Parts: sequence; C-alpha cells; structure tokens
Amino acid sequence: MGKVRSTYVKRIARQIMANYGNMVTDNFEENKKLLNEMFEIKSKRLRNKVAGYLVRLVKLGREEYVIPTAEERRSEEEYEREIQKYEEEAEKAGITEEAAEEEEGEEQEV
Repeated sequence: MGKVRSTYVKRIARQIMANYGNMVTDNFEENKKLLNEMFEIKSKRLRNKVAGYLVRLVKLGREEYVIPTAEERRSEEEYEREIQKYEEEAEKAGITEEAAEEEEGEEQEV
C-alpha cells in the first residue's frame, strides 16, 4: 500500500509547484532547503512531508499538478457551454455527426 498524506500537505505542495515549480527539484534535501529559505514552516515534520511530496510530484510530472488559474477554469467552462449549445442546435436541426460526415463525403466526390 502507498503512503497516506494529509490534504493540507498536498494542497501546500501543489501551490508551491504552481508558483515555484521551476525551483523545485527531485532532490529531497534541496527541497527542504528551498522550503526553509522561502517559507516560514515552523514544524520540521510538516516541512519534511511537504518536501517529500514535492519530490513525488516532480517525478510524476510537473504538468499534471499545476493548479489551473481562475481564468483558465472560466475559459474551459465557456468552451464546454459552447459545445453543448452547438450540440443542442444540431439536435434541433436534425443534424447528426453521421449525416454531417456523409455530406462531407458527397462534397469530396463531386
């Protein structure tokens, strides 16, 4: 079984990855020094847990754990709404994906 980490350790580590991802490495000792220099973490145990989780995040890949900004989330939501609106309009018009593909095929034959 894997190790269980508290949500606050994960949240802190993900925020650090989002803001200081280029400074974080896959070396535990370097991450500990970074946390000591940049943040005032009074608990040595918490600092070590966060540093260890940062190592894990770096090894798994930085892109997966970057927290999207509010603007990125809004743009994704708008995109989803546009797609849903397009699909609803297509349903009302009786256009399906298969019918659209057939029309494209007929146009290419001509």
